[in-house]
Amino acid sequence: MPRSAPVGMRCEENREVGDMLKSNIPSPGELIARAEALVPYLREQAATHRSERRITSDTIARLNEAGLFRVIQPRRYGGYEMSPEVFGEILTTLARGDASMGFVYGVIAVHSFHLAFYDDRAAQDVWGEDDSVLIGSPYAPNGKATRVEGGYRVSGRWSFSSGCDNCQWNFLGGTIEGEEGPLMERMYAFLIPRSDSEIVDTWNVVGLQGSGSKDIVVEDAFVPEYRVQRFPIYDHTAHPGTTINDGPLFRVPFMPLFTRAVSSAALGGLEGMIEHFCGYTADRLNVLSMRVARDPLVQIALGQAKAAADEMKSTMRRDLAEMNRIAQERVPLDPERMSLFLLQSANVPHRSQEMALALMRAAGANGIRMDRPLAGIHSDLLVIGQHASNLPTTPATALGKTMLGVTE
Repeated sequence: MPRSAPVGMRCEENREVGDMLKSNIPSPGELIARAEALVPYLREQAATHRSERRITSDTIARLNEAGLFRVIQPRRYGGYEMSPEVFGEILTTLARGDASMGFVYGVIAVHSFHLAFYDDRAAQDVWGEDDSVLIGSPYAPNGKATRVEGGYRVSGRWSFSSGCDNCQWNFLGGTIEGEEGPLMERMYAFLIPRSDSEIVDTWNVVGLQGSGSKDIVVEDAFVPEYRVQRFPIYDHTAHPGTTINDGPLFRVPFMPLFTRAVSSAALGGLEGMIEHFCGYTADRLNVLSMRVARDPLVQIALGQAKAAADEMKSTMRRDLAEMNRIAQERVPLDPERMSLFLLQSANVPHRSQEMALALMRAAGANGIRMDRPLAGIHSDLLVIGQHASNLPTTPATALGKTMLGVTE
């Protein structure tokens, strides 16, 4: 049975269900139920995703058929423009089945949200013929761009392009030759088709193998000016796409939503590991033929993991609901709250991995076997924590400075 949605999201569903029925858009509850229905399939496919080091085309097709990639895509291009809360529920649900799938879903889905900020000609290039086309990244400013008539010539190499085998376009970060100043003020996202790039298979890692986060190489590709926008996004009014994509969704603070997109799979992975651990441990006997479930240390590890997952899920839901409120009311996001959002998000993979490690120790020697899911999930959570946006030091420092009134 699908898990219960938070009260605020159920209220939203009740308010919007009439409009969705008229437009043939599924309700939030139906989409979450579709994600839940995919969990057993994803658990079956997790080993295949790991061995092939990518999400298979069949799995992507199932998510597309369920409409899950459309959740925060603009309605004018076949999307559903649902709230961040719905996005978060679907992401963590998919990650309960396979953390790699949850991570790739978060990354790719948030790119459909990002495209809404671009000139509409960019959206036409991507979705004009097929509104199910998916977009990858990364945003790291590894590209170098030179101004030419009508746009830019771009070259570079980018690591960690999650889900790139399944994407026909990429947002690739870079800087423009001749511009000076702090790096964060000189960063751009260049929207480049896969046909102008090369995928280089470098993805040999200890976890999250199924994300297929390989390298992207671009050599002297022409990118028209309308497919270039400043990044990160702090002010939606500075971007041309929001004049036509003017729904509340596209006033959601971009950076906190993005960081949740790349951290929340760890929470879903921990929830999945708890379920696997219960199934594995319930009737297991130790080397002395004693029932392991009676061991207080095993019980404590499981109880602490459950409490931590529940707390992190509640915080995620609250933060996403607040982002939605900010968008609905069109109020600015307080800098202190921004730092708190980013820190709470960045903490998720590390806290999840700590809980997962305790479960690994409680699982005994057989927990390390790769033909069982526990070790693989623990490694997945470790790798998610290595994402640059999941390092807690930067937002923790920013939050502490704000609270102490330190300005330099």
